[in-house]
Amino acid sequence: MKAFCTAATSVAAVMAGALLGAGPVQARGGGGGHFSAPHATFSARPVMSSSTTRSVVRINKTNTTLRRATVHHESRIKHITKVDKSVVKTLSASSSGQGKGKVTLAKLPLFKPTTGKANLMGRLSVPGGLKPKLTLAHAPNTNIKLRLAPFVQRQWKKAFFWVAVAGVGYLTVPELYYDRFYRCARLNDPDYEECISTLSYAALEEDEVYRVRTPMPGTASYRYRAKVEPTVEARQTCSFEPFVERQWNRSFVWVQIPQTGNVTVPEDYYDRFTSKLGSEPPNYPGACKVLVEAAAADTIATTSPDLEHTL
Repeated sequence: MKAFCTAATSVAAVMAGALLGAGPVQARGGGGGHFSAPHATFSARPVMSSSTTRSVVRINKTNTTLRRATVHHESRIKHITKVDKSVVKTLSASSSGQGKGKVTLAKLPLFKPTTGKANLMGRLSVPGGLKPKLTLAHAPNTNIKLRLAPFVQRQWKKAFFWVAVAGVGYLTVPELYYDRFYRCARLNDPDYEECISTLSYAALEEDEVYRVRTPMPGTASYRYRAKVEPTVEARQTCSFEPFVERQWNRSFVWVQIPQTGNVTVPEDYYDRFTSKLGSEPPNYPGACKVLVEAAAADTIATTSPDLEHTL
């Protein structure tokens, strides 16, 4: 009888161990089929050891960790989704012209088309039914409008895209520079300063083939003499080389820059140019960018807007 009771006790202990071991496996197996339930092996020995109990506890801890990791993972996914929606909304608003206003293409300012000359680029007529690649609904201020004028309906030697800008008209952007232009224009509040700089460099690069140098006449005098030479970093940022003894299509003056040469500066850009050099230390990259912008304006045929539209 005593042996029978001992055997019964052993069987009950084995069955209890099996039931306790089944809980964590089923919990892991109920997560949508991503985990495969491992096979548990139980000893047929009649005595339960303390290690069996510790094994069950370890499985329960592992299961708890898995459940916590799953909750944390879902939280991260929700956070990323919100960011993506914001980005998509921003891009959609800027590319469709739905920024701070709405652009009516039929009412955009238009320049009269004109044919280019030897070292002057002409202005193109806007094709009928044109669908611009990009529309910017945020109209710039008056000063920016004037500085964007050299790129309105501008004729380029290589492939370009049309971009509609509220209050300005139709800009033409070289295909090779479009990605850089888009990065500064894609926001609801475009960085028009950077856009002007990008288009100006494009115009300067295209003009390099036709640039003419004119040595300084013996009767000419310097309007300005810089005291210090540009640093290596300043030269790498923006080079004055394209403006040394440059022949402009408008009145210009002579400026001496140490270790650089005789730089020519258009009269109507002189104040902006020298304001950069008058700082301490001189802002040579800023002064150089003024000349880059001047070169873009100097290489476009001057025309007036259509009388029915105004800039």
